[in-house]
Amino acid sequence: MKRRICWLPRTVITFFVVFLLTPTMALTQEKDYPKEPITLLVPFGAGGATDLAARAVARFLPNYMGQPLVVMNKPGAGGALAMESLIRSKADGYTMMMAAIATNTLTPAFTPRLPFKYDEITFICRTQLNPAVLVVRADAPWKTLADLVADIKRNPGKYIYGTSGMGSMHNLGACKFFKVAGIDPKSVTMIPFNSGQEQVVAMMGGNIHFSYINLVEALAQLKAARLRALAAAPNRLEAFPGVPTFAESGYAEVDVMGWRGVVGPPQLPESIVKTWVQAMEKVCQDKGWIETAVKLGDLPAYLGPKEFKTFVTNEYNEAKTLAESLGIGK
Repeated sequence: MKRRICWLPRTVITFFVVFLLTPTMALTQEKDYPKEPITLLVPFGAGGATDLAARAVARFLPNYMGQPLVVMNKPGAGGALAMESLIRSKADGYTMMMAAIATNTLTPAFTPRLPFKYDEITFICRTQLNPAVLVVRADAPWKTLADLVADIKRNPGKYIYGTSGMGSMHNLGACKFFKVAGIDPKSVTMIPFNSGQEQVVAMMGGNIHFSYINLVEALAQLKAARLRALAAAPNRLEAFPGVPTFAESGYAEVDVMGWRGVVGPPQLPESIVKTWVQAMEKVCQDKGWIETAVKLGDLPAYLGPKEFKTFVTNEYNEAKTLAESLGIGK
């Protein structure tokens, strides 16, 4: 009796070989991670608080990761463009993102129809907090926050303020300020920019009158006395002890404070998460990084993955409630 030999097509054989080898290949890639440069997305333009924070991480992380970190600015839609790009990227640890309050809590809370959820990402760590200030040009007529409030109410439609778009920290801070001060938001004009740095440039050029902004973005011009801070949040600033807080100025609850951190795409393998967490713990303990963050005007404030996710979730829920009360996002 003759044997009947069944010859499988080469493509079928290749498929089964790849199918069997794929788990092994993936484990090998994770074990060798990282073996090439890593892209760190920045959801805002160059020169802003998030960009500066990302470049500080890119400066120190290679000492503990062994590969360079390439910063890629991807501004637009309050950080939503970068967030969507991250979520669609391959979960191999070679595309990560510098997270921020706007991108990860405010924009999703203020814009319910976004094609992603705030918590689809992989949380790595929070790195720092960013005090905020409301600034005007140094030659502006307003010496106090009360002066600015009175002038806005006397001249509805006359003044312009800057933000990094709807749902940004700048926007939320301004909205809370208007609400507490009894200012009709429609009586002032909002101009969106890609970063806080662009707002500073616009203010210096006389194109906007004031901005609720991260301290780091205004720090150089404040030190050069080209800008004046009318109030700070949430506490008085060591570099400018004479600037009162919003609460001290009579406008309590205007305390929106930025933060920065690192996140990855959804379903990032645990081994890669562990590599990032261990490296970022060392970065945030590095004296050089701490000095850099403080010089930027930030407050080093590390949180690990679980604590970071809890922090973002609580902030998102608060922002969503506030957005509903302000009628934003409807």
